[in-house]
Amino acid sequence: MKNKMNSKKILIIISVALLSVLAISILVKNISVNQKVMNEEKLAGGNANSSLIANNIKKGITIGGITGTLEIIDTSDANATPEDITFGKTAYVNGIKITGTRIEKFSEAESGTCCYADIDDDGTVDGIIFADLAKGNTGDGEWGSNGYGKYIIPIEKDFKEYYIKEEKTTDDFGTKKVIAPVKGSVGNERFYVMALDDFNQGTKYYWYYGAYKNLDSEYNITTTTNDFAEAGLEPTGRKNTERMIESWNKNEYGPQNNNETYNDMWGAIQVKEEDGKSKIEKGWFFLFISEWAAFGGEVLKKLNITSSNYENYGLSYHLYWSSTQCDIGQAYITGIKLGYITNNSVRGYTPLRLATTF
Repeated sequence: MKNKMNSKKILIIISVALLSVLAISILVKNISVNQKVMNEEKLAGGNANSSLIANNIKKGITIGGITGTLEIIDTSDANATPEDITFGKTAYVNGIKITGTRIEKFSEAESGTCCYADIDDDGTVDGIIFADLAKGNTGDGEWGSNGYGKYIIPIEKDFKEYYIKEEKTTDDFGTKKVIAPVKGSVGNERFYVMALDDFNQGTKYYWYYGAYKNLDSEYNITTTTNDFAEAGLEPTGRKNTERMIESWNKNEYGPQNNNETYNDMWGAIQVKEEDGKSKIEKGWFFLFISEWAAFGGEVLKKLNITSSNYENYGLSYHLYWSSTQCDIGQAYITGIKLGYITNNSVRGYTPLRLATTF
């Protein structure tokens, strides 16, 4: 009996010993695994779940057993100024972020035609340049073959200064250089600019519905194929626009907006905007026939804009009014789809597209 009990005791002792060995083995294994993880985290720069990692500690500094790897660039000896850095770009000098003001002047030897224009240098593209008075055009220009599309852009001088602001992409004419005036520069305006969008999108207007057969010698609107105004002089399109608005406001040539469907364009363009001014007061105008012809020859033709793709370039309609009346019942109209300038009754209706100079 005694021997039986001793055998039981021995078995229990052996079992306990085996369990102890197993427990110790598991503990050692866990310690080994934990140590491996800690070593890996240390190599990686600390505990991945903590902000106290090597990448957050300056190189060469040790905190809590973690040695930093963060390299901090010393900019205290940098001496660049805003004038040394390209306009709009940023850099750090002596720990301070500075924005560049250096500009690349746009020379008179380079043509601005088909570049974008930021006419007030506010960061917004206002239009595309279709005439550059510093370059003129080579010989007599013509858009279309019916004789109405002839134009001459003169070569002038003494302009204000301009600079290349950037390259920008729009949905209208793709990626182009953006030209803006240098603040404070004085001189003649060099560029003619076509707006990128129609005036009052999606709306059509009569030229002047009530003016039909009412034109007389006092109308004072240029009807010949004059060419571009010389530098420093008011563009013909702007003069025509101002004169026509004055006559329209006096109701001298027929009743205003004499139709329930569409209004006359001369009244519509006088609508005030948020700043209390109209587009006309800001210098925008309806193009004269030669100015429209130049847009056709210098932009549409050069960019290969045709009757089949013009809508891809922000030109919403195939006809646009000019500010030039050709006889007592008709005004000249630009046929984007036709590819030439023609005429239409002053009671016809189309969208409006404005231009300006800067």
